[in-house]
Amino acid sequence: MKFPEKYIKHGNFILHSGQTSDIFYDVNALLTDNFYLRYLLDEVPRSKHYVGIVTGGALIAIIAHIHHGRFPGSKFSMIKDGELKGEIPDRDWTLIDDVVTTGNSLLEAIITAGSKPKNIFVVVDRRERNENPEVNSIFEP
Repeated sequence: MKFPEKYIKHGNFILHSGQTSDIFYDVNALLTDNFYLRYLLDEVPRSKHYVGIVTGGALIAIIAHIHHGRFPGSKFSMIKDGELKGEIPDRDWTLIDDVVTTGNSLLEAIITAGSKPKNIFVVVDRRERNENPEVNSIFEP
């Protein structure tokens, strides 16, 4: 599914990666829409431990944790300012971020967490190729 046009902003934006773009995917606004929030939650599988990258990824991870967190001992952690907040994930954990432009924030999060996730989910992958790291993108740009 394409990212909904009503949540795409056009202008001149500086992205977290430092790159500039004339397109901004407003994931935070999308999360306020029940239809797209439910769609997003249906795409993120159950996991024993969700780790989200602040801000959008952490919001999605906590919502997925609450929505899918029926596993005994299900956990939520977040990566903020290069630091892991919460428990260190071991096996079978899921990393979540909102928009990937270069993949560097995902690689840094994996190093910070100390292990490779079972799954990586992003709302939108802006990269030309889905590699290093490979992700599951919920929406197409």
